[in-house]
Amino acid sequence: MMIKQDQELAKKYFNSGKEKSKKGEVDLAIEDYTKAIELKPDYADAHYYRSKAWLQIGEEEKAKSDMKTANEIGININTAIDELLHRYDRAWKTLGNI
Repeated sequence: MMIKQDQELAKKYFNSGKEKSKKGEVDLAIEDYTKAIELKPDYADAHYYRSKAWLQIGEEEKAKSDMKTANEIGININTAIDELLHRYDRAWKTLGNI
């Protein structure tokens, strides 16, 4: 039962981190992603998003480490698709302004 509670709490921290990141609260997002990872060390999406947050504040080595871990664990397909769609949307908006 404790494992299930930890996984649910990890997901809450992960989602909180994503919301804080959207608001530009990168340091707070990193804290939430870290808590999620502490509760669920194999949480590839949390490693992936924390990697992106590390990059935003110039912590390239930490970003590389998290990205490597996320890659080794295996990033969730939904995360990969969301990221791809986000990049496509950004490219479309940029090209539309040309």
